[in-house]
Amino acid sequence: MVASGLVVGLATGGFPAYSKPVQQLTLILAMMFSLTEISFRDVSPREEAWGFVGSFVMTYGALSGLVLLFAFLSGDVDVRRGWVLMAAVPPAVAVVPTTALLRGNVRRSLISEALLYLLGLVMVPLVTLAFLGEAVSVNDLVIQTLLLIGVPILISRPLRRWRRIGETRATAVSVSFFFLVVAIAGSTRDVLFGRPDLIANLALLAFLRTFGLGIALFGLTYALHTSREARVQALTFASFKNLGLTVVLASTLFGSVASLPSIVSLIFEILWMSTLPLLFRTKPDVSGQSPVIRSSK
Repeated sequence: MVASGLVVGLATGGFPAYSKPVQQLTLILAMMFSLTEISFRDVSPREEAWGFVGSFVMTYGALSGLVLLFAFLSGDVDVRRGWVLMAAVPPAVAVVPTTALLRGNVRRSLISEALLYLLGLVMVPLVTLAFLGEAVSVNDLVIQTLLLIGVPILISRPLRRWRRIGETRATAVSVSFFFLVVAIAGSTRDVLFGRPDLIANLALLAFLRTFGLGIALFGLTYALHTSREARVQALTFASFKNLGLTVVLASTLFGSVASLPSIVSLIFEILWMSTLPLLFRTKPDVSGQSPVIRSSK
């Protein structure tokens, strides 16, 4: 859907007259259906404290720290703002199905994701204001945070009780994301075609953000003989940010150029997501012996 949306958006120009409303509406729909996968019931922060702390450190420590470094190194003001917003948002909901695919601890992932989204209502404006200061309107930032995070969380609760939500979720998210990417690609088409040097630079940084950080963490956790569950948790929460949210926030608050870091990073996140199952084909033996390759049967 991302690939199709990019092609259609770049070919047609998206929705020139209604780009921002379409972006906001489709993101709310995608978030609303995605969040139905997450339950806020019986969440005990005390019991899951260590799991949540680990997820928080990976999301807002390792990943956001690297992204903020890119922001400081950027000479373009709008691009810098885009990186800062990426550092501020919570992880992508895709962390949960990716954890299940990699045979990690899905319950811990669900609980950490739920808590990080609730915390995101505070972290998004807090991190953004801390690093951008007067460059952003506090009122606009708070309103957008409540609209794009708070509203989907609230609507997803009754929607979660719909008996056919499991059958509908994937299609609804995919279609919503297609139109979101069409609108995003269309609104940034001129910049994408007009500044190939900037796109090349962002592609290098996006590669380091996903493959560079991910492979480094994979090697570190392997060397430390970390359990499989902990390794999956570390790599998923340090790999995926809610880039759809970042793009809409950046475009709404600062303009199309600020959304470019997230658009480029989105492509590399998808490539990295397809690489993770290949990395985890090797099951580490924490006793320090040679790794065991699981049968493909």
